[in-house]
Formats: sequence, C-alpha cells, structure tokens
Amino acid sequence: MLYKSYINTLDATMLPDLRQLRYFVTLGETLHFGRAAALLHISQPPLSRQIAALEESLGVMLFQRSSRQVELTVAGRHFLAQARRLLADLEQAVQGTRAVHRGEQGSLRLDFTMAAAWSALPPLIKAYRRDFPQVEVQLGELLPRELDDSLLAGRCDVGLAFPWQRPAGLEYLCVHREPLCAVLPADHPLAQEETVAVADLAGEPFITFPAATAPALHALVAGCCREHGFEPRVCLETHLQQTIVNLVAEGLGVSLVPRSMGKMQLQGAAFRPIAAPPLVEQGIIWAAANPNPCLPHFLACARQVRRQAGLD
Repeated sequence: MLYKSYINTLDATMLPDLRQLRYFVTLGETLHFGRAAALLHISQPPLSRQIAALEESLGVMLFQRSSRQVELTVAGRHFLAQARRLLADLEQAVQGTRAVHRGEQGSLRLDFTMAAAWSALPPLIKAYRRDFPQVEVQLGELLPRELDDSLLAGRCDVGLAFPWQRPAGLEYLCVHREPLCAVLPADHPLAQEETVAVADLAGEPFITFPAATAPALHALVAGCCREHGFEPRVCLETHLQQTIVNLVAEGLGVSLVPRSMGKMQLQGAAFRPIAAPPLVEQGIIWAAANPNPCLPHFLACARQVRRQAGLD
C-alpha cells in the first residue's frame, strides 16, 4: 500500500498524521474549502494550513486551486482512494479491538467428552453462536480425566463433562440432566420389553468403562445395579460411550448408558427405558482465573441454556 511506501522512504516526522488524512478526505470529497471546514467543525484557515502541510510532506500537489474551484490532481485522486482505505482499515481495527475487549470477537476453545456431543454440547454451541457469531469456537474431544489438565494448563477455556471432584481453581455449572437407559443387543429377549427392570440384568455380561475414566458416571451405573440387588458382571471395559454401544450391538454384552446415546441409532443396538432411572448430569467447567474476554459471555449463555432446561 501507498502508506507503507512512505515508511520506507520518508522520515517519520514527515509522515502525514491522521488529522491531515481526515481533512484531506473531507476536502477531496467536497472540493470546497468552506463546506469541508464546516463538516470538520473548524475554520477555513487551519484547514488550508493542514492541506498545505500535507502536500509539503508528500512533495506532491494534491489539489489544483483557482478562485472559482478546487480540483484534485491525478496524484490527489490516487491518494484519496488510498487515504479512504487507510482510514477505513483503521476504523475497522479500532472497532475490532474494542469488540475483542468486550468478548464479542476472538476465539474460545471448548473441550468436551464425547458423550456430550449427543446431549449437552449442541444446545450450548447453538445458543453461543447465535448471540456471538463473530467468535471462533474451537472444539476438542477429550477423555474426562484429561479435561482438568487441559483447563489448568490453559489449553482450553471451557470443559464439558460429567461432574467430578474438581481441583482448586476450577468451577462447575450443571447444564444438562438425563436418565440412564438400558442398551441391549437387538435380539436380546429383554429388548422386546417396553421398560426393562434393572434387576433382570443381573448375571448379564456388562460392557462399561473404567472408574478412572468418568468416576461420577461409573459410580451412578454401579450404584443403580446395587440398588437392584447385584454387582454388574463386567466382561469388557472401554473409555468411550460410543464404543460401548457398538460392542453391545455386536452382541458382546449389555450396558446402562445416558439416554441420549440412543440418537446413534446403531443397527443391532436396542435402547430401552429402565424403571425409576437415576439421572446423569453434565456440566461446564472453567478456570476462575481465565482472562479470555469471551468466557463471561459463554457462561451467560450456559446459564440461559440451564434455565431453559428447567435446572434452576
């Protein structure tokens, strides 16, 4: 751009300042010193002096003046286009910087457990992108036990996962609750039942996940089985809810999973309600000291989603 060439060829004291550029653009658009001065809320002599100083600093005549009219020179027409662009870029930079400061532009990193993709994640993202479309939302899938490290190390701004015993400095807000349900091979006799009695799953091979992966959900599933008189007979363990459902669909066992996993509609897997199901909870997690200006707006959207879900 023309302005960059000035920096390479002129002393800094000879560069036009922003006031001169604004004066020049106004005069270049009106081609009348009196009208330009009125628009700029100054008298005509200071305008004339600033235009003369601008021409001197550039070493270029920008206007042809006569007693009857003012006209742009060829160089003046070129400089007018460049000055307009420069002022527009500056205005955009100023407004963008203010928007970033207010959290209306920028970026937000959200790491989530994969089960949340079927439940809590979509309404949160929809609400936030609706209200703050100029913020770039970056998503990452992690195991629940990895979220703490990601948040504390500042690799993400928000986590979305099952509740857990959080380290100091991390906050938690529930945004979603749903019942557990049974997932069975489609040819399993209980798959024909409208509602499955949990006690009928005693003795069945269970596919579940290690307690260290999602302690709260693991405790909920195990506690549900104990309330119905048995310990689940675990035959396979895997870290992901989607993998559990896939293995059940292959006939390798049964499980208790959040109801939203039924959205997978995986052939070979039958999802059935259970009687008096316990509720699975998911929530957002964030570091209280996180300075990202976008974070408070995301938290406000999360609280709105929580209210709409009837959790307040």
